[in-house]
Amino acid sequence: MRLRTAAIGMLTLASLASCGGYGGTGMYGGGGGGGGGGGGYGGGGGGGGGPVGSVTVGAGIQFVSGHNGSSNAAVDTISVGGTATWTWTGSLPHSVQSVGSASFASSGTITGSGTYAVTFTEPGTYQYDCAVHGQLMTGTIVVR
Repeated sequence: MRLRTAAIGMLTLASLASCGGYGGTGMYGGGGGGGGGGGGYGGGGGGGGGPVGSVTVGAGIQFVSGHNGSSNAAVDTISVGGTATWTWTGSLPHSVQSVGSASFASSGTITGSGTYAVTFTEPGTYQYDCAVHGQLMTGTIVVR
């Protein structure tokens, strides 16, 4: 069963990585230019280069991986026992809501600045969205 779940997760991630309309830069590696730091909010994605598992809950309607610059869907891979941290910016209300069969504790809705962190102790593909904005804001954490 784990092999089947892993295969489904990898196919899901492959399809997310191949989507061209999100402005992200893919699952792994740095983004396309733009320097290190906070990731890109625009169409081309920023350089990323931040810590694995760092996600910005954007000033607009987006999740952005600080590691690789992918956005909507923000996708990041962490090790078992690793922590994903979401950091709020801007003034819009957002949340991190676990969706799917592999789940984690969801955050409350936060407006303004704040952080939310989850330590993942089991391998799997964990999908999330914003309870306020639904499918307009999505992301995936792959735990290996």
